[in-house]
Amino acid sequence: MRTGQPSTQKWITTTPTVLDGKPRVKDTRLGVHFLAAQVVDGESDPQAIAEQYDISTEAVRAAVDYYQSNPEKMASIERQRKALCEEAERNPAIPTTPAELEAFGTKTRSVSD
Repeated sequence: MRTGQPSTQKWITTTPTVLDGKPRVKDTRLGVHFLAAQVVDGESDPQAIAEQYDISTEAVRAAVDYYQSNPEKMASIERQRKALCEEAERNPAIPTTPAELEAFGTKTRSVSD
């Protein structure tokens, strides 16, 4: 996996069976796109996000570094996310909440990043 910065190598990973192979913070299910978009879009600062999700500020900064170093991959993830959200809006039978997913009784693709 090409990550760019040494901090991204320490904090960011991909696993085909976790978050559909999307880059994430190691040992979590927190997607790079999900975390970094909050910082890049100006919704929150890295420290607040780190506290909210009980991870290190360094991990959040690594997610932002990865996000900014891989614009094509992040754009692809955003397109996938939007397509899944649109599909769920068109078809109310598609489970979207944790309770609905549990009731559905299967692992489905995640709309999280």
